[in-house]
Amino acid sequence: MKNLVLTTFVTYAASQTFEPVDFNITDALLDNGVNVSAIPELSGLTTRSTLSGCAAACTSLKLVFGDDQVELQSESSYSAFVNDFWSAQQREITPQCVFKPEKALDVSTSILVSRLTQCPFAAKSGGHSAIPGGSNIQGGITISFEKLSKIALSADKKTVSFQPGHTWFDIYTALEKYNVAVIGGRVSRQSYAGVCIYGLACDNVESYELVTASGLIINVSSTSFPDLYWALRGGGNNFGIVTQFTVAAIPRAPKMWGGMRTYLSTEFPALIDAYYNLGMNAKKDGKAHQILSFGWGGIEVAQVELEYADPIANASILSEYNAISGAIADQTAVRSLAELTSLLEGPASGAGLRQAFWTLSIKLDKELASVTKDIFFEELPAILDAADILPAISLQVLTDPILEKMSTRGGNALGLSAADGPIMNVLVAVKWSNSADDARINQFAARVKDRAVAAAEAKGKALDYLYMNYASPWQDVVAGYGAANQARLKSVAKKYDPTGVFETLQPGYFKLSGAPRSGEP
Repeated sequence: MKNLVLTTFVTYAASQTFEPVDFNITDALLDNGVNVSAIPELSGLTTRSTLSGCAAACTSLKLVFGDDQVELQSESSYSAFVNDFWSAQQREITPQCVFKPEKALDVSTSILVSRLTQCPFAAKSGGHSAIPGGSNIQGGITISFEKLSKIALSADKKTVSFQPGHTWFDIYTALEKYNVAVIGGRVSRQSYAGVCIYGLACDNVESYELVTASGLIINVSSTSFPDLYWALRGGGNNFGIVTQFTVAAIPRAPKMWGGMRTYLSTEFPALIDAYYNLGMNAKKDGKAHQILSFGWGGIEVAQVELEYADPIANASILSEYNAISGAIADQTAVRSLAELTSLLEGPASGAGLRQAFWTLSIKLDKELASVTKDIFFEELPAILDAADILPAISLQVLTDPILEKMSTRGGNALGLSAADGPIMNVLVAVKWSNSADDARINQFAARVKDRAVAAAEAKGKALDYLYMNYASPWQDVVAGYGAANQARLKSVAKKYDPTGVFETLQPGYFKLSGAPRSGEP
């Protein structure tokens, strides 16, 4: 049945209407080469209640695309797929089927089939979300990008195009031999997300290949669909499914310096001093990066992840960190970027454990960094008896150079400016194994967050911004972008997705009108 699917992309100019009021899903499928009347499971369908059409949707996708692209619950490959998710909460979700598109047109067809049957869907790239349902869907269609795996460096080495089936390890490894890199994540199995020396990853995207709710495949850039381009830079999964990113390539040596150092509590004050000073002095040398974490390993410990974008172990910008003696473990060395991401993935990633993320942002302040650390340790005894507990609080910095980068290409949707910085981004991250502990562990993280926010408010340094990749299901990320940006995002979504396909049929992750979960954990 492969011949039912056309192999050419459907592209539209920006001036054309995306979805007229009389939009016909079966006609759109026919444009994709899929004749609904020839598929018994779809023939005669006009509407379906949520989930009731998922069996028909999955059977039809199997008929159209074949066994290699659709995994049903009865197949061993289905179980292997579900068990590969990072968090245990996502592994507990059982989709009706897993669809593995090979090109953007396949994704278009799956969205139209979902609309026809009213079967909900989720999209999985790296599968590294801590949000239950972030990239998997109970009873619906989970779209896996593993077969969308092309990477291409432009002839002038100024841009890289890649599809969402790659992890950062894949991308970094592919680019090493060309002496270029891209801005991305710090953990090997993550997909497109991350912060580094040149700004947030979204601020380095030149263009997106996007499948819209109508099944149209468009190229979105600052000059074509500029409103949608702005919204995609921080607006989450509310506007379409990206099937290719084209991002700025950065010339760089194949090796860099970095790694993790571990310290006992006696060094905490010196570490916080170094953390604060590096964050404040980022303009002096933007090649340095840091994450300072505090956790529990039977005793209070700190880990600092340091990177320098050149293969230099003693860069002057890192001299304060390098002067701190007494590390009980030191993994820093000159390595490739790909090697560093693999090192950071390691056992501490907690793959297969239950995961909770909570976040907050405040203006960078040395005292508040120390207070936030103290709050974490004060609240920690309440959960230390949980099985396989691995709690941590991590302090990062959105530096002045990162914030300045946000104004490029028309700006992004995050609602931040250089005047806000530097910003201390806080992540409370907990891993554990017993679902019976879910509520109390999330309540612990919420208490840490609430107390740290209150301390920041008392000093007039609290910020509404929440980093989406670190937020909990109970946090309203988009509201933190500001009322004007939230309203603008909703307007863009209404324009390109007037019936709310990506709000209702793709319900996972952070939507434009509220947190994924209401109430309290």
